[in-house]
Amino acid sequence: MLAEHISALAFLAGALVAMVASVRSVALGSQLQQEILKRGAVAQGRILRIWRPPVLGAFTRLYFEFQPEDAPQSVQTCHVDRRLGEWNASLPAVGSFVRVKYLPERPSRAVIARLVSRFMD
Repeated sequence: MLAEHISALAFLAGALVAMVASVRSVALGSQLQQEILKRGAVAQGRILRIWRPPVLGAFTRLYFEFQPEDAPQSVQTCHVDRRLGEWNASLPAVGSFVRVKYLPERPSRAVIARLVSRFMD
């Protein structure tokens, strides 16, 4: 009887730790996107692919490329769309051009500006 309770308690503790880690990860990702939007350089990018994970609650990912200023080649990276409760109709289409903001010291850290602006205070 005691072993059954210990197993259930261990499961619940593990689920709680996973939930807290997930919430913290989303919060940190949102903060990074806001920071990039505030102090990032501007470029024009093109949407390469959109991936909607089949898992409930997972965020849509938009893969795009852009040419940073003074860079020898283009950068391909991913934007995680962390907006909640909005329809996918607001997503840009594959092949469309979008305004990108990126960190000049690390161009792979980039966001699609219009998909983050709603997070701004």
